This record gives sequence, C-alpha cells and structure tokens, in this order.
Amino acid sequence: LLLLILMSVLNSVFHEDPAWSYSRNGQYKVERSTSWNSIRYYVKGDFTEKYSSQKIVHLEYEIEKDYKQDLQIKCINNQRRKEQLMYQYRVTGNTRYRDYAEA
Repeated sequence: LLLLILMSVLNSVFHEDPAWSYSRNGQYKVERSTSWNSIRYYVKGDFTEKYSSQKIVHLEYEIEKDYKQDLQIKCINNQRRKEQLMYQYRVTGNTRYRDYAEA
C-alpha cells in the first residue's frame, strides 16, 4: 500500500504537461501550424526555447498522426450513426430517420 502511494506521488511530481494543444487556453497561447498540412496547434510561450528543431519536427509528425486518427474515428462514428438511422428507417418506415441519415 505504501509503495502504491509513493508511486502515485512520484508520478504526479514527474508528470509533464503536453507540449501542445489543439485549442488555445490559459497555458497554450502561441499559435503554430504543422509544416506538412498546416494543422493549427497551440504551444506555451517557451516552446521554441524548450524544444529543438528536430524535436519540433517529431512533435509535428505526432500532431499530424493524432489529427488523422481523430478524423478517422469521427468518420467511422458518423458512418455508424447513419447506418443506425437507415436501419431504423427500414424497420419503422419513419422517413424522419432517413432524412436525418441523409442530412
């Protein structure tokens, strides 16, 4: 039990904030965009001092990858929602389900 408490405390002490955020907020105020697809992200004021050019390239790669995965998940969820609505339309005959699916 003591070991678990110690591990929890150490984890919170050594926890580092993320290097970037997709949204501007209290900590992340400096707007940047990725070199490849111009995906907008926000960083802290000391970002360029804290990270080398090579590290920034790696972070931007991770941002691009994360963004792409997020879009894929949203697309899959949207497709499932449409399929469910079309199923409800076929079962009930209620055209409102079809209209929502096609919207």
